[in-house]
Amino acid sequence: MLRRLAVVSLFAISPLAVADTMDINLSNSVAQFKYSMVSGIAGKSELFGSFLYNDANSLLGEGGLLVMNEEGSIPGLSLGIGAKAVVASLNKIAPNRKTVSGIALGAQMRYEIPADRRFAFVGEYHYAPKIISFGDSERYYQGAVRAEYAVSALTQAYIGYRTTKFYLSGAPCVLDNGPHIGVKLSF
Repeated sequence: MLRRLAVVSLFAISPLAVADTMDINLSNSVAQFKYSMVSGIAGKSELFGSFLYNDANSLLGEGGLLVMNEEGSIPGLSLGIGAKAVVASLNKIAPNRKTVSGIALGAQMRYEIPADRRFAFVGEYHYAPKIISFGDSERYYQGAVRAEYAVSALTQAYIGYRTTKFYLSGAPCVLDNGPHIGVKLSF
């Protein structure tokens, strides 16, 4: 009886064991750490939170939801939409730090090469117009592309390009704009 209970318990928690992901990416001037977990809110969705730090001592925190759907007519293609809350503490903008925030809406496209599912290309874009940007922020946007390679079933390495900006009084405040490398670990 105890053996059956142990087996049932392992099967019950096994989806949780591989549902979480830690994503770490670095460039010469930026470090970002992102944690995501599978959510049962809507379809194939994930909740995530991330923290970004740059060499100008600016900080960016994010938290949000991304809902993905595999496109049945094109093998390997997944499309997603989502929203995230962003809060940043910007340095070197004025004599003091500026705190800005927003609610960004976004989309993501992921294409795994059908012949070899270890290779994938990902593009994403998030935007917060003035009406949902707060503090002295007029708008926020983030765009990124990356090429991924699955080293194993639970580890992916990637190289990408990302730009992350807040606009303050018409002038951009750049948190990140350039290439980066990263690794995603699932557990």
